Amino acid sequence: MALANRKQVDRHKITDSTKLARISQSFEAGKHLELESYDGEAAMIYQMQELTDDVKEIHRYLGSEVGDGAKGDTGDTGPQGATGPQGPAGNNGSNGSNGSNGSDGSDGSDGSDGAAGAAGNDAGVYDDRGTDKVFLPASAFIGLDYSSLTAIDGTTTSNARGLLIATWPGISGKRVTHIQVETNSARAISGCVNAYRTQGATTAALLARAGNSDTSLDITDWTCALGESLAITIAPGATTTKVEGATLTLG
Repeated sequence: MALANRKQVDRHKITDSTKLARISQSFEAGKHLELESYDGEAAMIYQMQELTDDVKEIHRYLGSEVGDGAKGDTGDTGPQGATGPQGPAGNNGSNGSNGSNGSDGSDGSDGSDGAAGAAGNDAGVYDDRGTDKVFLPASAFIGLDYSSLTAIDGTTTSNARGLLIATWPGISGKRVTHIQVETNSARAISGCVNAYRTQGATTAALLARAGNSDTSLDITDWTCALGESLAITIAPGATTTKVEGATLTLG
């Protein structure tokens, strides 16, 4: 909505430049404020000041919020343009040439069956000329009564009188017939290895007496069974002796 036309009230406007200069100087000097001691004139001065503040607010609003002017109403949407013409159709592809007919022939006889493949490794079991073996690494041995330390090249005990123990759960359908505990000793350590079959709190020895390290020991055959395990102990006899692992022979 546009502003209405203002009334023509300029006929009493002072246009003489000399008079304008004089009254401007009088205003700058604040001579009009001397009238505030009179009630009527004071009311007019107050009202003129309020009008001045309103005019300033109008200028501020028009300059910072409205801008160049109020936005006009949006015009009607024009009609949709006509659809462009369809492009030309592509050329048809050429037909392929016919292939030649193959000659008839009878089917050949079936070939003979190939040889059976070798058995694959099963859960860490490897074949040694027809005998299955399992290797328990050095990390399988832990301290039984004293602390142990496992390094890349073996496991040691913190006390020369300490025992190291490793347990193995077995493989269903297999049995263990021999064990051999490997160490870094130049010769076998006498009477340091024992083997047991364990089932909960029940333990049964698989060697009549302790055997030597680095030696294949023929134990009482242990048939792997669910809920049982094979326990192997070794007394290294020195804190410098390293247990490098154990090899189990399966039957």
